[in-house]
Amino acid sequence: MPMTKREIAQLLAQPNIAVVAVTAPDGSPHAVPTWYEYRAGHVSFITDATAFKYRCLAHDPRVTFCVDVRKPPYKAVILKGRATMEEKAVPALVERMAIAYMGQKAGRAYVSGFKNDTVVVVRFKPDRVISWDYSKDG
Repeated sequence: MPMTKREIAQLLAQPNIAVVAVTAPDGSPHAVPTWYEYRAGHVSFITDATAFKYRCLAHDPRVTFCVDVRKPPYKAVILKGRATMEEKAVPALVERMAIAYMGQKAGRAYVSGFKNDTVVVVRFKPDRVISWDYSKDG
């Protein structure tokens, strides 16, 4: 059974590992787990300008993003859209994600390793949302 917009937002607000699927320049699929942040209806994640994921998105900005709960009752949200990318000095986004996924102490330590680096912020607003929550099935 599909989830409500509120239930989707609640699931996406949790620090689950997402799988990002993109199309490689040769047309083959490429999927990779990643941290993300969901805010105000937009998904943001980071990559590096040398990463294959970056090259794929530079070639074709279409992205499919899957977040699922792997314990019963199973639920999942799949988001599809077109990504934009912007290279930035390490934004506050990196620290927020690191703390969400690793905790306060480990997250801050992780971010300290990025002092003078830049990252590529990938962002998209989904134009298609698919969801299900098996706890809603009678």
